[in-house]
Amino acid sequence: MAVRREELQQIPGRVIRFPAERAAARLRRQRLIEGRRRLAILIASLTVVAGVILGPFTGGTAVASKPGAPRTVVLQEGGSLWSVATEYAPDGVDPRAYVHALEELNGLEGTARAGMQLTLPR
Repeated sequence: MAVRREELQQIPGRVIRFPAERAAARLRRQRLIEGRRRLAILIASLTVVAGVILGPFTGGTAVASKPGAPRTVVLQEGGSLWSVATEYAPDGVDPRAYVHALEELNGLEGTARAGMQLTLPR
């Protein structure tokens, strides 16, 4: 720690002491900052771990069809899950989420073929 020149001016009959109070205060401040950094890292790490562990258990928003949509539809020649989604998904619903719901509801793992009967989300 540097000592300022005015702190070293000698006064007759007085002992010059090292400014230990400032050094102690600086050390306390550094320890406090380091503790806060460690706490922030710990909280961030726990958040990431919780997200990884609990991620599979969080359900997305439920996707439903437009009011008045039939319970099932038959996929026509040249049709796709995307065309079904754009026709029967309500306004404001992402077609990708509707396609995902169709795949899960109908147990589709590959591509859908013409003539398949698809159950629409309710």
